[in-house]
Amino acid sequence: MARKKSRDEARVERLTWGLLVLIFALLYFASDSFLQAMPNWLVPLAGGVVLLGSGMYQYGRRWRVSPVTWITGVILIVLAIVGLYIAPSRPFIVESLLITLIVIVFGTFTGET
Repeated sequence: MARKKSRDEARVERLTWGLLVLIFALLYFASDSFLQAMPNWLVPLAGGVVLLGSGMYQYGRRWRVSPVTWITGVILIVLAIVGLYIAPSRPFIVESLLITLIVIVFGTFTGET
């Protein structure tokens, strides 16, 4: 039987999802000159910071944190490092979007993020 989440825990998870969606909403509305000037590693870094920050906050409050949150957060940070040091000309926006979708879809179906 799945445990019942507190209202605060559910709110933090919704805020995490909202911040992830906000990253891509800002990209959608950004001007072309901003997008060209933006470093390619910024999007995966932002997503990784949101996920890992959320995971650490939830863990610090002794709430259950899904392994998907930790794994996808680390993957996004690794993509940011690759984008910074190994492939600075390669954008990782599509990969970051797919990982974000995985987190949100997984959380929607399982009730955990």
